Amino acid sequence: MAKALRGNDISLQKKMASFAKRYIACRDDLYYMDYFPDDIWSSMGKENLLGLSLPVEYGGLGGDYLSIVVAGEALVRQGHNMGIAMSWLTHLAVSRFLIGSYGDNRQKNTYLSRLACGRITVSIAVSEPGRGAHPKHLETSAYRRGEFYILNGEKSYLTNGPIADLFIVIASTGFEGGRKRYTAFFVSQDTVGLSKTEPMKFDFFKPSPHGGIILSNCSVPVTEILGEEGFAYEKMVKPFRDLEDALKMGLLVGGMERQVEILFHLMGKQGISLTNELKEDLGRMRSIIDTIRILAYEGASMFDSTVKEPELPSLLISGRSLSKKFQDNFRLFIKKAGIDEDTDMHLFTNDLVHGINMGEKIARIKQKKLGESLLKGI
Repeated sequence: MAKALRGNDISLQKKMASFAKRYIACRDDLYYMDYFPDDIWSSMGKENLLGLSLPVEYGGLGGDYLSIVVAGEALVRQGHNMGIAMSWLTHLAVSRFLIGSYGDNRQKNTYLSRLACGRITVSIAVSEPGRGAHPKHLETSAYRRGEFYILNGEKSYLTNGPIADLFIVIASTGFEGGRKRYTAFFVSQDTVGLSKTEPMKFDFFKPSPHGGIILSNCSVPVTEILGEEGFAYEKMVKPFRDLEDALKMGLLVGGMERQVEILFHLMGKQGISLTNELKEDLGRMRSIIDTIRILAYEGASMFDSTVKEPELPSLLISGRSLSKKFQDNFRLFIKKAGIDEDTDMHLFTNDLVHGINMGEKIARIKQKKLGESLLKGI
């Protein structure tokens, strides 16, 4: 393994694995729920797992991004559910990266301790219905009136949106050089003029809730701007996408380990024996999982470092490519071995494939840029 785990990471991994077994794996209703299991979320808060990567001074466990990857792998593998893990990951990433990195002292003191214990849940609001998240197409705007900003617009596809108490809303606050400039605002769910849309119904990531918000003349104090005015997209939104991809690799590794466990269970149940060819196929899948784990650890460590790593885009693209390759090999193995899939395998694999394909369009744009950079060197 390229990076040896630290003692605190191993402890967090064991803590998360124990929690996942006790509260999540024992639930056979999660894939069929149309609402979020508040009892699981509350228990996560009580055990400080919602503050796993926040400083101790704010009630967190003091972990870093590598800690999130390590714990996330255990959460999926031992909890047998991607949806809960996606909600957890989003909550941690927004709390640590956006608020922890860009919030001022007052904002950190106001929000981080409540986020760490689960008293409030946060969601980042970038995407818009019919427009996606491209900066050229976003229409949510904010204009200043005295010591307040007035926000108008609609956001959609918000992970944890239906259960969020706090939103970090990305809104246009002006133009510069013909381009929109974006600012991030803290907007509480009880702000006058903010309303939540109906939860979105997906056939994946259950029971993770997704939804939208409508902002109609929402008055937000200037003090609720997060980070530097006019630079939210460049400094916060774009790197947050890369961070999500890096941290998500931990969930994918845990998911692939769980897929193999289900596979072995079905093989035993159906009396399927392993040929030498099938053993080689298993070895190929094992090598892919181990490689993605190394990439996941390294990617998280890059974000923990203060040095900007130019190889990060290549690492993320490679992780995505290998994850797809694993799924191709997994499907081929099932066909070769003549395994009859059960509901558990179908539901879990469906979630995992959607997790891998998230952000595919942006990833292809980045891959094209890498190709163009290679051509420049010829």
